[in-house]
Amino acid sequence: MASIMIKKAGEGLVSQAHRNADVGPTSGSSVVYEIQNVPGDVTVDDVIAAFKTYQPADKVYEIDWSALSK
Repeated sequence: MASIMIKKAGEGLVSQAHRNADVGPTSGSSVVYEIQNVPGDVTVDDVIAAFKTYQPADKVYEIDWSALSK
């Protein structure tokens, strides 16, 4: 199982974040999320596509893959 860091920009763009990025709000308008327990056969693009339809709770920046893959 892997963790994938993704960033959601203020204008809605979702992309992969640097693996050493801190989770939470950035100094700009972006927010970095850590998607945990991602199976090895799931790509970054799969995670981004699943996250685009997911509504994270306020101030929750670590999300389990099982919540996205429902």
